[in-house]
Amino acid sequence: MAAILRRKLPSFPSVLLRIRPFSALPESESEHPPTPDQIDQTPTNYTKHPLDRLQLSIRSESDPERVAELFLSSKNIHRFYSSRPLFSLTVRKLSRARRPDLIRRVLDPFLTDPNSPKSEGFLARILSLYSSAGLPDAAKEAFCHPSPFKRSDLSLSALLSTYMHNGRYDELKSTFEEAASKFNITPGLIAHNILLNGLCENGEIGDARNLLDEMSKRENDRPEPNIISYNTVLCGCLKKGEDGLFDELWKEIEDRKLEPNVVTFNCKIARFCNIGESFKAEELLDVMCSRGIQPSVRTFYNLIHGYCKENRVDLAVKMFQKMKAAKRRSGSDGVSPNAVIYIVLVKNLIEKEQFDDASWICIEGLARKILVPLDDVKCIVEGLVKESKVEKAKDLLEEMGKFLKGGASDAWEKIIGGISLEATTSNQMNGQDEMSTG
Repeated sequence: MAAILRRKLPSFPSVLLRIRPFSALPESESEHPPTPDQIDQTPTNYTKHPLDRLQLSIRSESDPERVAELFLSSKNIHRFYSSRPLFSLTVRKLSRARRPDLIRRVLDPFLTDPNSPKSEGFLARILSLYSSAGLPDAAKEAFCHPSPFKRSDLSLSALLSTYMHNGRYDELKSTFEEAASKFNITPGLIAHNILLNGLCENGEIGDARNLLDEMSKRENDRPEPNIISYNTVLCGCLKKGEDGLFDELWKEIEDRKLEPNVVTFNCKIARFCNIGESFKAEELLDVMCSRGIQPSVRTFYNLIHGYCKENRVDLAVKMFQKMKAAKRRSGSDGVSPNAVIYIVLVKNLIEKEQFDDASWICIEGLARKILVPLDDVKCIVEGLVKESKVEKAKDLLEEMGKFLKGGASDAWEKIIGGISLEATTSNQMNGQDEMSTG
């Protein structure tokens, strides 16, 4: 049975810190207003504003041309320019439809529209939208286009972030180096941190280290590095396996009396897990919590994956339980596991032939709307049947039947079709009868 599951475990990207696409505006609480079928249950004042109705219309529209028309027709609506969800939703839908032409049709006019906000934050938002759509050339044109928008480190950082997230590392470096001479902009701390991230993503750890050193010198005009600067290079060291430099940077953080955050601790925890010392990583988790630093999903993933690599799946399961019991700052319990954690645990439990634990983790995942690979579920069912735990196998099959619908249900029926639980139950009863008569 265990041989069936000898396959590569899924993993998070090796880089633990990802600078999000640059945004001049904070994320809203939710970018997902109710769907049309939920309107009847939604307070009527939600849809009183035309902007809310417009978002619902765009969300339900499947024709990309019509999505663009709806968006372009909305400029006279109050709060339109400040509605980040509306902009993000429109670009996301057009991007999924693979229509960069329509993305440019809806965004390009803002660069010359006299009614557009003249704030640099608005320009940075447009650049960020081009970045999320994978259009770095459009972002470059928008940044260089003559317009009333002010340009400083804010919009420069948005452009650099676009290059970084689209893998245009050479342009990232050249734009940063030419900022003062070409655009009369002195790069600030955010721009330096984005450059550090780009260098690390491109495997140029030595250059990132040199830049960090220059930022630490008081005699030049570079901004002093903060904990984000160090986190970025720590993550690069993890990706490249630069253990010596990692330890050196960690000592610098302590010497400079910088306050570590959750990303800093996650890097250190990952370092211990990578070298087979997950028990030290768990001790560091306790240190985090004692300092009032809230662990993240990443924190627990590193520990769970680390224990699994060390063949201590029992400790991985305990960490999974500890994860759900962790206290949040809000006072509520638990850090919600993601799909990768469920898959890693289930695969390792199957390899250890611990089908009971694998079964309850699968069922809990279904309750959270997380489904592990169907082949793995089949292995669990077969394992439970083999161990004569037919009722538990039936429970898992019942939960799968409730969860899967349509084509997915049909695919599952084909996968599970070869297992006969009734026949197994009959064989068990025959065996018990023979033992009693003997």
